[in-house]
Amino acid sequence: MAIPCLCSMAPRGLAPNTRLNNGSMALIVVRNTSRSEFIKHLKRYASVKNQFNFPFVETYAVQEVKIQPRTKIGHDTEENVYLHATSAEVNYPWNIDGDLMEGASEVHVRVHPQLINLYGVSIDELDDSKAMCSCL
Repeated sequence: MAIPCLCSMAPRGLAPNTRLNNGSMALIVVRNTSRSEFIKHLKRYASVKNQFNFPFVETYAVQEVKIQPRTKIGHDTEENVYLHATSAEVNYPWNIDGDLMEGASEVHVRVHPQLINLYGVSIDELDDSKAMCSCL
């Protein structure tokens, strides 16, 4: 999420700590949990309670993120992380913002600060420097 997404259905927004002008986006990670616990998390978006106050939900402020599918091949107990292997030959379908993308074995999302001009309430003024995007 790169914008807070405030609305009447989510009074705190989907990513309440996100700002339009700080060059970052919110990465919200929901780990394996039961369906009922996940539904409790989703219902919190409609209230003013902290929707991230669950042991299976983590949030990070990031400038970019690369997501790859993984298959578990082991567990490193010293660092408490899963070792994984990715298949370069297999393409996985990704649901990105409601659109199904096929053909990519990984997804790379990056923030491009100041690439567009924003107008509105609570938008801090920035200098007139033009941002360039070299990834497209």
